[in-house]
Amino acid sequence: MMFITIQEWAKNNFAIKVSNTTLSGYAKTGQIYPPPVKFAGRWMVDENAKYVGLTEAPASTDPLVASILNYGKKTIS
Repeated sequence: MMFITIQEWAKNNFAIKVSNTTLSGYAKTGQIYPPPVKFAGRWMVDENAKYVGLTEAPASTDPLVASILNYGKKTIS
């Protein structure tokens, strides 16, 4: 396994330029697998890692937050 900077990884995996803020968000929210790690304040990622996006909405015990997260989803009655 060889680690490269998340910026270098992004150049190899996206057709468009992705901002550092967006890449940091992807790293923090688990949208890259295997997950990046922080070395000396910089996000580093396995050169073969894949962007997986958000796989499921985070759980919430607050009914208002849950209704916002589930807005537009079909429910079976």
